Amino acid sequence: MKDKKAYAGIVITGAVIGLIAVALVLLGNPKNMGFCIACFLRDIAGATKLHTTGTVQYFRPEIVGLVGGALCQKSRMCMVAGIRDLVLFKDWKLLLGFVTIIVAALIGNLATGNFNLGFSGQPIAHSVHLWNFMGMLVVGLGSVLLGGCPLRQLILTGEGNTDSAVTVLGYIVGAAFAHNFGLAGAAATADSIGGPSTAGKAAVIIGLIVMLVIAAVNTFKAKKNA
Repeated sequence: MKDKKAYAGIVITGAVIGLIAVALVLLGNPKNMGFCIACFLRDIAGATKLHTTGTVQYFRPEIVGLVGGALCQKSRMCMVAGIRDLVLFKDWKLLLGFVTIIVAALIGNLATGNFNLGFSGQPIAHSVHLWNFMGMLVVGLGSVLLGGCPLRQLILTGEGNTDSAVTVLGYIVGAAFAHNFGLAGAAATADSIGGPSTAGKAAVIIGLIVMLVIAAVNTFKAKKNA
């Protein structure tokens, strides 16, 4: 009975988040953003003048709401933890929440006419697919090392977890660095496919190497102390 309630809770949470993402686009958030934690933190970095890119300087009330995020707190919604539980314990529960987000957002976007299938021609995005993949590889590996995705870090911050609070501050500072030092990618236009700058590509590679070293060192220490 307890497992059924847990599964129901994660599905309900996923459905609510997916539909909120659709609603936020209808209310004015840029398409392809919807419910993007990294985007919201980037905008807050701009609102606090940590960077000066005018189009992304906005104090996001969504972040404030996510720090009182009751459904996510109750269900422990987390993409990274969902993959971890599936790989290590063959438990689909947390990952099912993100599957539900995708399904709910898909249905909502189809219903509102905002569905656009494909990798190219998407709003505020570029078509340099290798670097899209590489950038998200860094995000994914970083989330694994941190013990939770950006959404989970915000929820834990609201619960008083100081490690997560420092992590969220790191996200904001990182966003400021990306915009102040030309690391952020450019969206595709009619005249350009967009993509990251040379400095941005270097930052991705350096970040990946640093995190692989951190993972290797900690793995070695754990084996040595076992």
